[in-house]
Amino acid sequence: MASYDTAKARAFAHATTTALTGVPLDAPDDHPLRQAGSLPIQVCVCVTDPCPCDGHPIIWVDEAAVRGRATTGRLASTGEEIFDFAIDVDASVVVETFRRIKASEAAGLTGAARPAAPPPYIVRRRPDAARAAKRDSPCHGGSPSALSADRGCNDIEITESGATYCFAESSEHYCIYVLC
Repeated sequence: MASYDTAKARAFAHATTTALTGVPLDAPDDHPLRQAGSLPIQVCVCVTDPCPCDGHPIIWVDEAAVRGRATTGRLASTGEEIFDFAIDVDASVVVETFRRIKASEAAGLTGAARPAAPPPYIVRRRPDAARAAKRDSPCHGGSPSALSADRGCNDIEITESGATYCFAESSEHYCIYVLC
């Protein structure tokens, strides 16, 4: 019979780690990520034996985030042993990938990182709130005295995951917004 402690330990490990299959790689000690305490792993997605791991990304994970390592008994097509890693679910990893592009596309690359995604939820004052108050359309700041218990409802807009919502109407206690 399985023990409570064993089941609890398995459940805890499952909830706090994610599984990653790959080959640990040797890296020179002077590599900046190696000096920062990270371990390079060639990710493997195995369907056949031997497993063709090359061509998959290399990830660098902080060694402190590796909660466990177990051999799978399988080999990569290059002969290295493949391991299952238990990685802390909140760990940040660096992913090295290479992609082939045409030389004409490379001319347009600026080298700058892509801007970060906008926050998922933004509430801000509408830039045209003062002018819009004079318009009739509720989505564009219609007359608050006729539609709103809260005159400030039509002065803001809400952006959620890239979609912008404008004031439509309100009740005594809350504002109702619709997609603009």
